[in-house]
Amino acid sequence: MKKWAPYKALVEQYSCLEGTYEDNKKIERPSISQDVAEEINEILVNYHDQDLKIRFFKRGHVYDTVSKIKKIDIVNKKIVTSDDMTINFIDLLYLENY
Repeated sequence: MKKWAPYKALVEQYSCLEGTYEDNKKIERPSISQDVAEEINEILVNYHDQDLKIRFFKRGHVYDTVSKIKKIDIVNKKIVTSDDMTINFIDLLYLENY
């Protein structure tokens, strides 16, 4: 990436290089163990409107948030948090009562 740094001065190439930098930061979806999957399931089954620490994967990055769950959609395998963020079950990496 250092060899392309002088071209960053050109306005047209700036956005392309920024996109390349962002693509280099992306990671593969981490896998979770069966035990962690069972813990996530247990928390979702017994959820009673408490704050949760949620770690999830989205578009090549891992994010952490603290939020309440507004809706658990079993048919579409998604949860909707109180701040209107939709997270697929497959993207959940960790759940903990906060």
